[in-house]
Amino acid sequence: MEEMLLETLEKMVKIPQEGEYLEIRLDREVITSVGFQNGDLQRLREDSALGGSIRVLHPKSGWSFFSFNGWSDLEGKVREVLRGVKLLPDASSGVVHGDGLQGVFPASLIRDFREIPIKEKITLLSRYADILNGKHEEIVNSSVEYRDMFRGSHIATTEGALVYREIPDIQLHFSAVARRGENIEVAFDGAAGKAGFETVEGLEELASEVRERSMQLLDAPSIEGGVFDCILDPILAGVFIHEAFGHLSEADFLYRNPNLQKIMALGKEVSASFLNVVDDGSEADLRGSTPCDDEGTPGKRTYLIKDGVISGRLHSRETAFQMYEELTGNARAISYKYSPIVRMTNTGILPGSASREEVFKDIEKGVYAVRYLGGNTALELFTFSAAYGYIIENGKIGGMVKNVILSGNLFETLKKIDAVADDFYWNQLGGCGKGEQAGLPTSTGSPHVRVRDVLIGGQQSG
Repeated sequence: MEEMLLETLEKMVKIPQEGEYLEIRLDREVITSVGFQNGDLQRLREDSALGGSIRVLHPKSGWSFFSFNGWSDLEGKVREVLRGVKLLPDASSGVVHGDGLQGVFPASLIRDFREIPIKEKITLLSRYADILNGKHEEIVNSSVEYRDMFRGSHIATTEGALVYREIPDIQLHFSAVARRGENIEVAFDGAAGKAGFETVEGLEELASEVRERSMQLLDAPSIEGGVFDCILDPILAGVFIHEAFGHLSEADFLYRNPNLQKIMALGKEVSASFLNVVDDGSEADLRGSTPCDDEGTPGKRTYLIKDGVISGRLHSRETAFQMYEELTGNARAISYKYSPIVRMTNTGILPGSASREEVFKDIEKGVYAVRYLGGNTALELFTFSAAYGYIIENGKIGGMVKNVILSGNLFETLKKIDAVADDFYWNQLGGCGKGEQAGLPTSTGSPHVRVRDVLIGGQQSG
């Protein structure tokens, strides 16, 4: 069936006669979502969607994008969009041609979540909900959020792309809220993957850890604000490089902003030579991995920082054309309802040569910042809140602290990284938001990273 549909799409992309770029995407999705609140089932939904989109760039006008439900009269829709795009005013744009991928790329799941009865899913999630709730008087709220999605995606373009991809995605999120008087603390964790139901099985211990951590935070003191040597755990370090540097490397904003182009100039030295940062859509079996992006460009590894120097950025066909650079396979959309925009895939700091123990041992007094609670960026300025932290004394991890808020200038902070461990970890929990498109599957990765003289806010002394 998929091969027959691809043959039809191949005919459709031969219709343009005036040098237009034409892209057709057809998606079929099935989604299940389940939510427990305070141990009780609150939500159960099973949805499906069938639709597609057509995007055209006429060489003498601009872009036209049309999305639709169902797959009927594809040729009529293509011809209508091609007629309409000629009516647009003149525009200065274009695309890099070629590099269209061809092939069928099925998913391989150990336990296909589409074949798991909903009763079995609810039984497992109910067990986690009971553990999180824990019948402890200080646990005032808990939740278990589950979602699985399976998408069959067809792509055909005038650049030779003719692809069928199967894209599974499964997510499970735990949260627990503890309260003692006016003191309220939250802890969360979970699991996610481009994989089967096995991803979310056997997580009873993790649910218990989330519950216990929320209560431990009630007893943890707020850190006293100041300047500290700091170690970022792999999760926080990965989120930091994604949010603070990865988004600045997305060329759809970059090519319109001359000031940012100067800040992010290729060849600019930004860190010690042992720091390497990549975005890699070709990495196997991660949530951001893809044989091609939503323009049919093959996924690849792009070095954003190589040996301490800015060495690349992320492109769609249009931004690569505007900046006279190579395609990177980073035009992505969360569904057929949206036009592809420049997005990250799997972004991370590559492992260094130091052991985890070596990264810690040289700190007389500092902070170990763990996981990610929230944050914001404004060009090169950032503020990030760790989920929690620990005091480091004489290279040893001490007591837990909370309200660990890191802030500073991105490029000054990159210069202060003086050690990168060899214990790399991909974190697949969460998703990326940009514009109107939130929840795009991405992965962030890093080993432990040591940063000197970080401004950390918390409870101010004196």
